[in-house]
Amino acid sequence: MSDFNPYPLLDPLFYRLRRDGFALGVSEYLVTLKAIDGGWGTEDANALKKLLKSLWCHSLAQQDQLEVIFRSISAEAAPKEEELRENNPDSSSESTPSSNPSPPSSEKQVSPVDSFPTPTPEFSLLPVKSPISLLEQQTEDRDFQTYAPISRRYMVYSWRYLRRMVGDGREDVLDVAATIAQVCKQGFFLEPKYGRRERNHADLLLLIDQEGSMTPFHHFTRDLVQTAQYESNIQQVRVGYFHNVPAEYIYRDPYLTEKVLLKSTLAAGDGNTSILIVSDGGAARGDRRSQRFSATAEVLWQIKQHTKLIAWLNPIPPERWRGTTAQFIANLLPMYPLDPHGLNQAIAEIR
Repeated sequence: MSDFNPYPLLDPLFYRLRRDGFALGVSEYLVTLKAIDGGWGTEDANALKKLLKSLWCHSLAQQDQLEVIFRSISAEAAPKEEELRENNPDSSSESTPSSNPSPPSSEKQVSPVDSFPTPTPEFSLLPVKSPISLLEQQTEDRDFQTYAPISRRYMVYSWRYLRRMVGDGREDVLDVAATIAQVCKQGFFLEPKYGRRERNHADLLLLIDQEGSMTPFHHFTRDLVQTAQYESNIQQVRVGYFHNVPAEYIYRDPYLTEKVLLKSTLAAGDGNTSILIVSDGGAARGDRRSQRFSATAEVLWQIKQHTKLIAWLNPIPPERWRGTTAQFIANLLPMYPLDPHGLNQAIAEIR
């Protein structure tokens, strides 16, 4: 029977994954406990990891993230188990008699120590170190969670509404209305009518403002890109990065090192390409610069020559747009705040 105990790893994994954005609740935790009680994931650490991937992960990205966290927590738990084994030796070894017991002496031997009186023990209070509760550690982790205007889970949910369905898939969907119409026309049933399966042909181009005043929002823009690329059913997702204004060149990576012409990026799409720009538009620092506005207006005019499906997401609250370049940009195209309602409105605008 295996000596592997999965329970010490379960709680730290559960709370760490919740903190990193996994959609885990009480029901997922109880289902996992029930599976472990039934013998699943109890052979070794790999068996437990395989069980958690099947129950707690909903994408390949989440499985890779769980792999890294699992290795980290397993490495932290290994020294603790060794220390526990050293402090608690097997009690059976203490109770096992010696293989060669010495025979009892027939004569009672008197030790010199017996001649001295036995001292009376003095009772005193000894300091005792209280154990650190795992619950206290987990509570501390929850206390340091930061406020987020929009969660990663809500982004995944919202991308489901960016659809452009075209019936060009396999012809295996039963068309009930066409089948009934054919029976009424022929007077008898000969064969069912099938229609083609619909597929999502949405094409999304994300233009992300990077560095500078957008640095505090890199976490949210990164989640926006990753959820669109890996956790949505959008057929094609392209990403371009820029600094302040998407000028003649944009960049393929967030470090702004791989240049690509904006003109060629736009030419790769068509009139049904959806474009979503994410930038503060100067609202973060309260700037109002005519040069930035005119450069942005020129780029927006160039984009509108290729597609009309364009919207702007601003991570700064709308009340801070007043008197900045963002207020003037909002007159050129629909601009929405980067919150759940604003993301829904932007997706409705570009679909």
